[in-house]
Amino acid sequence: MNTARTFSLALLFATSGLFAQNEVQVSSYAFSEGVYPTISFLFEGTDVKYVESFWKDELKKISASVSTKKEVIGKSALVPQVSPDTVRIYMTAEQRKGSPMLTAHVAILTTAGFVGPDSEAPVFDAARAFVQQRSNDLRRQLAQQELTDAEKGLGSLRNELANLERDKERAAAGIEKSDQRAAEAAEDQIKHKSEAEQLKVQVTSLETELATDPDPDRRKELDRLMRDQRKAEDDHRRAQDLERDMTRKSEDLASAIKKNEQEQVELKQRIEEQATLVKALQEKLSGIK
Repeated sequence: MNTARTFSLALLFATSGLFAQNEVQVSSYAFSEGVYPTISFLFEGTDVKYVESFWKDELKKISASVSTKKEVIGKSALVPQVSPDTVRIYMTAEQRKGSPMLTAHVAILTTAGFVGPDSEAPVFDAARAFVQQRSNDLRRQLAQQELTDAEKGLGSLRNELANLERDKERAAAGIEKSDQRAAEAAEDQIKHKSEAEQLKVQVTSLETELATDPDPDRRKELDRLMRDQRKAEDDHRRAQDLERDMTRKSEDLASAIKKNEQEQVELKQRIEEQATLVKALQEKLSGIK
């Protein structure tokens, strides 16, 4: 999957909350003990374990005990806005395999029976508000996690861009240094070549002289001149090698800069897309009341 398509899907999921369910719905669900009327909420981008864990923690705050054997059940729960007596709250999450959507079902049992559309209006409205508030809390939690992950991703991309910029600066400095060393090596070649040629003339002249007058002291001088000639020739070759190496290094760095610049263009596009995603997630979070 290419980057543009991946971003489009991420942005679609980020903004889908604008069109997805924002309010609880009345439905029913087959719990282990029977089919009960429920107040349900549709979530996306999460899973059964996470949602049920959230409700388990919420019910622990208001219940005498909470069981999770078959579904989450808050026993002897205190929800005074729904009933002056304790209630029993059944909760389970339903998600089809492969689906990003998940339905959280909540059933509330009072001394008058399960709360549903046929219950007294104040009781039913209070039960809806109870489930709605916790659903909103969970939505905010999920949206905040999405936003945090997106912001971390944006920060990571910006750090990556900063690293590329530093790499480019180092490469540019490396080219300047390599070019300077190559130029110095070219000058050294001229110098050492001239030295070698001058010494060669002296060596040839002295060899001719010694052929007719083999003087031991002059022979020592010849040996010294020959050593100096070899050294000048070696220095000339080393300067040639250095110029060649520095030229190649400069070319390699120039190629690296070209690649770096292309990577920066692509990365800046990804940063722009990620910033758009972050903004969308911020709006999504602020829209959850």
